[in-house]
Amino acid sequence: MKIYVATNNPQTAGSWANVLRARDDVEVIEARAVSVQADIIVMAGAWAFERYGGRPTRDEAQILPNETGDGMPLWVAIPPYRPFVRKGNEITVREDFAEVSPAYFAIAQSLRAIRREFGNGVVVLLDLPLLGMDDPCDEQTPLSVATAIGEAMSE
Repeated sequence: MKIYVATNNPQTAGSWANVLRARDDVEVIEARAVSVQADIIVMAGAWAFERYGGRPTRDEAQILPNETGDGMPLWVAIPPYRPFVRKGNEITVREDFAEVSPAYFAIAQSLRAIRREFGNGVVVLLDLPLLGMDDPCDEQTPLSVATAIGEAMSE
């Protein structure tokens, strides 16, 4: 599996490249999603549901066909949300997931679903703006994603 991490922000690209440079199966690129040749794009449900379908889930990523002809990859993976519980009028992350990074959970679950569905012979695009991960000042998200990629790819 080849993974592209894409952003138009040079500062974000630089910080992500510093974290992911040791992996030869991951490449950080400065590009818009529509200009990257990939089989599947991972994007947050906030951007994907209305356009590609699906619905919020909390256990597994959804993989949907892109039937819109919009220039994006032919498949869309939508990460799950961390499991939650309702306590009275409040919704909170389940205690056993409270310390799990949302970025880690989203990417690990997405890559696992992609491997189950397609195997290792696909090119995956992690588009940082469409994942809500395009903040050049955020140092934790790239580390969480690197851990998720490492674990998901070694299973």
